[in-house]
Amino acid sequence: MPLLGAETEYGILAPGRPELHPSLVSAAVVDGYPGPGTRARVDDDGVVPLEDTHNRFLGNGARLYVDHAHPEYATPEVTTARAGLLADLAGDEVVRAGAQAATTALDTPVLVFKNNTDGKGASYGYHENYLLSRATAWEEIVEGFLPFVVTRLVFTGAGRVGLGQAGGSPGFQLSQRADFFEAITGLETTIRRPLLNTRDEPHADRSRWRRLHLIAGDANRSHTSTLLKLGTASAVLAAIEAGAVRPVRLADPLGAVQTVSRDVRCSALLELADGRRLSALGIQRDYHAQVQAAGFGDAEVLALWGSMLDRLAADPLSCGELDWVAKLNLMQSFRRRDGLGWEHPRLAQLDLTWAELSERSPYEALLRAGRLPALVSDAEVRAAMAEPPSDTRAYLRGRLASERTSEVAAVDWTWLLLSGRRGRMRLDDPFSGSASDVAASGGLDAYVTSCLG
Repeated sequence: MPLLGAETEYGILAPGRPELHPSLVSAAVVDGYPGPGTRARVDDDGVVPLEDTHNRFLGNGARLYVDHAHPEYATPEVTTARAGLLADLAGDEVVRAGAQAATTALDTPVLVFKNNTDGKGASYGYHENYLLSRATAWEEIVEGFLPFVVTRLVFTGAGRVGLGQAGGSPGFQLSQRADFFEAITGLETTIRRPLLNTRDEPHADRSRWRRLHLIAGDANRSHTSTLLKLGTASAVLAAIEAGAVRPVRLADPLGAVQTVSRDVRCSALLELADGRRLSALGIQRDYHAQVQAAGFGDAEVLALWGSMLDRLAADPLSCGELDWVAKLNLMQSFRRRDGLGWEHPRLAQLDLTWAELSERSPYEALLRAGRLPALVSDAEVRAAMAEPPSDTRAYLRGRLASERTSEVAAVDWTWLLLSGRRGRMRLDDPFSGSASDVAASGGLDAYVTSCLG
């Protein structure tokens, strides 16, 4: 199965101090997080440790930094969808803690949001990363993965009030990101956004691996949606690498994305290149059957994927553990009670508040009430905020960041520069530096010494 991780760009707002630039507020969030970590940057002259870069690698192996005037959190490298879910939720709590510290430092409330659009035409991303074999041709990945990405919105959509990039037309759709894609493939992430990004920065040995940098995903609050998002994509990609997927071909992938996103009944038929027509659920069923027959995927994810497709086919609005369904059901109750049209500003405000990382979020209220299932415990999330995964190089990075902070002069995904005469450690193998590697060497210091030769 591919190594995986995710990056979340959080929306940010300091409503009491509108004169503060978002970059400054984001920096206060990053710098304010009280957990252990190291700071460094790389410039044209090489590695330069810098205390005010607003770029931190944390004790759990993750990275917290300012990017495009947003606080951004990149999870550590993990090997399973469940570990990915934990890492994702830990990021929410890290950013929430940073926002609380920034509130004190700036003497004004700092609000952070896990969403993908400001409702005024701007979009910010949630990016998935999957490490694949270099032996798999890019064309095979595009052909095999594109129909899956287009149609998975039925269970990965975060839900959005408004149609169009600026949300100017009234209505509700499954995905926050669907209206912002304008190309099939490409390198851009902020203009002419592609469904499949061609950036190939594996942060590992390029001769062995490529990284699929997937920007066509929503930032989910729901545990179920996040687990399905990461687990199904990982399983499909593993099957593609093995040559076990025979995908359908969509006649118009970009048009299909919007069709799927605006179809709350999950029944619209999509035109295929061979002239047939299938629904998004039909295409997902085909992927599920092929992946399961080939023996790929986690058993928990495969079972959840299959049952969710069955339930969506029977009654989409019964699938209240999914983000878009839970949000739609809540909004429909407000609309019926108060006679609100989709253009009413109260619904747009409810959409925004759903994404807020605070106790006043309707999502968090439903979670506390048990109306949305929690697939992992609060204790597990707290542990993931502090402890790195044990089975990837994130373990070594996190241990050094938390226990040897003064020794780490600079750090990136593939290397660590240790102070004094100790030198630079290369981490081109993402599976090296695991807990078992460190233990087999006799401990952290012994492992570091062996790597430096």
